[in-house]
Amino acid sequence: MTAWDALNYVLPAAGLVMLVLGYRRSNRNLLLCAGLLLLAFNGIEDFAGGFADGYARSDARVI
Repeated sequence: MTAWDALNYVLPAAGLVMLVLGYRRSNRNLLLCAGLLLLAFNGIEDFAGGFADGYARSDARVI
């Protein structure tokens, strides 16, 4: 299991837990954090893949 696989399990689980807690406690901050975690879960794999591809194809050099 890689770190990306772990993130694919941890982010949605944490988001769903925070969503339930925020709803039951009527806490807007927890609901906001839950929404951000679920949003990050949906985009993290594409972002990481694009970043890795861009970094690999970069012809930048050390100054």
